[in-house]
Amino acid sequence: PLERLMEPGSIGSLRTKNRIIKTAAGTGYADKDGRGTERMADFYGAIANGGAGLVIVENCAVEWPRGTHVVPTGFRLHHESYVPGHALVTAAVHKHDCPVFVQLMHAGPWLAMLPGMGPQERITASTIAEEDMPPSVWDWVPGHELTVPEIHDVVGIFAHSAELAKEAGYDGVEINASFYHLVNCFLSRFWNRRNDEYGPQTIENRTRFYCDIIREVKRRCGNDFAIAANINAREFGLANGTTLEEAKAMAPYIEAAGADILQVRASSYGPYLEMLFPETVLYPETPNLDLSDLDISRGGPGMYLNMSAAVKQMVSIPVFCAGRLTPELGDEALREGKLDFVGMTRRLIADHELPNKVAAGRADEIRPCCGCCYCVETRMDDGPQSCRVNPESGKEREYQITPAVKKKRVMIAGGGPAAMEAARVAALRGHEVTIYDKAAELGGLLPIAAVVKDHERESLVGLIRYYKGEFAKLGVKVELGRGVDAELTGKVKPDVLIIATGGKNAIPRIPGLDNRKVIDSTSLHRKLKLALRVFGPEWLGRLTKIYMPVGKNVVVMGGGVQGCQLAEFLVKRGRSVTIAETGEVLGEGLPYLTPVRLLNWFRDQGGVALAGVTYERITDQGLEITTAEGERKTLQADSIILALPLEPDPAAAKTLQSAAPEVYQIGDVKEFGYMHGAFADGAKVGHAI
Repeated sequence: PLERLMEPGSIGSLRTKNRIIKTAAGTGYADKDGRGTERMADFYGAIANGGAGLVIVENCAVEWPRGTHVVPTGFRLHHESYVPGHALVTAAVHKHDCPVFVQLMHAGPWLAMLPGMGPQERITASTIAEEDMPPSVWDWVPGHELTVPEIHDVVGIFAHSAELAKEAGYDGVEINASFYHLVNCFLSRFWNRRNDEYGPQTIENRTRFYCDIIREVKRRCGNDFAIAANINAREFGLANGTTLEEAKAMAPYIEAAGADILQVRASSYGPYLEMLFPETVLYPETPNLDLSDLDISRGGPGMYLNMSAAVKQMVSIPVFCAGRLTPELGDEALREGKLDFVGMTRRLIADHELPNKVAAGRADEIRPCCGCCYCVETRMDDGPQSCRVNPESGKEREYQITPAVKKKRVMIAGGGPAAMEAARVAALRGHEVTIYDKAAELGGLLPIAAVVKDHERESLVGLIRYYKGEFAKLGVKVELGRGVDAELTGKVKPDVLIIATGGKNAIPRIPGLDNRKVIDSTSLHRKLKLALRVFGPEWLGRLTKIYMPVGKNVVVMGGGVQGCQLAEFLVKRGRSVTIAETGEVLGEGLPYLTPVRLLNWFRDQGGVALAGVTYERITDQGLEITTAEGERKTLQADSIILALPLEPDPAAAKTLQSAAPEVYQIGDVKEFGYMHGAFADGAKVGHAI
């Protein structure tokens, strides 16, 4: 049992049932005007019902439009009219005996520009010339340097938003002074070039703006209204950025101003890209960058523990951090005195019930988060947050488990993600479910993906383990090595047949496909599945670093997620690789920032990636193509591997269309989709029958 993690905690006068904090992260569940909604309330209510000790609701702009980073659905709390929407959220969380904060922020120079807004709307500590702006994925432009009276006005804006938060029922606020937000501009020596009492000449001056906000919130809302502080312990990749020693020196000032708890974060620029998600920093391989102060021993999880421990030594208030922390790692950090609370977000999105399962000694039943950042990817175009492995996240009301009106015998053909999720949901609703799959192992293509996806291997294998555990608990029968045909359906006589046998491998129509150099997806999958029966994904991944029946020079046909990750796999095993993609975009299907990191690394390793090509023919020399520029050339290769997206396979389902009173096709057999689409399909059908 993870006793320290489940131990009650204190934040000021507030008590928590355990040490798990759901950290703030945007959901996109606000309405078009940035108000709270029932969907948002359902989501945060479900997190609270799952046993979290504290819920911190997503970043919320204290000023509109000047203070927002996300438009148009950026959450806001700048006016009295927004209180009812927030009250929906607080009521949903409080219903489950869980305290709730909201994160208040002002985007400052990180402002998302709206039509008609001028540069003066970007406010900051100091105006910095455009040519001096730091390298980043964000579009920085010079902002308006706040005058001292304007600084006082912004302090009042924050305090007013905190008053509205208290009126809405929040137990406290987290004031965001990390990443690239306005308050951080005063803490950072790069962004702050002032020569007054708010300048960077002393730590006291640099923290003055932040401390003024904290003190004013306490003055207006009372000492019992909790305040969580949130700072960068270091700004990586930024000349004159905040250092860990400076962050340690700032912490006592922030505590003295009235903060009740402190979250430690880090921001990043240039080649560091996005450090909010620590595993991405080390992908595809550990970069040749200054990673001092970080703990990279676990490949990402716990990366910020060393910095948090260092800051914790400077204050008496509780300290916490997030960053892929598992329950086990969080408990260990608590026992070792590195943290007082454990921050989580993506793991709680993947399984809202994680805290309750830990408390009940059922940690083995937790649905694992893959760390794929699909939840972040869905937010990039201001869409609502979705989870790749948990289709119910954000659809808690729609996908509430309700007992089936009539218990049915459900037969599922296939054992991949769509099939497994359909089986789980149908069984939860009371149906009698049996999975039939001609493969020897459950999971469809997941075991193969686990071999190729080095950084996701553990969680993909964990997903299969999770479903096996669920099936054992729910009584789902699994018949492996047995496909579904008319004879079997005639014998079983199912009420419902779900066809989830997967798509078929796409084959380009060009001469030379029968060349001995060609390795098509079907034969590759067959060989890997055979090897997996003996070794398993982890050992097979290791053995392929010693031997693979693949030539030294490889051309990968296909530059989507399948081709790019296969290319990464091959390069790590000493192959020289060229990617040839017919579409205009490389890396389609790869989640947030992965294409940038992966393709930059791939080219640094000597790989060649070509988009917009036309496949002409395969010869003994290699793959002949016409480039996007119209040049005819041959890509020399010892091996040519087809890694194209799957195609729907209607023929596989045609003979079974009338095999049961209800027949459903889900997953790639019906329409090609990625892993998230397969899980979503399974959930939808499981709830429908």
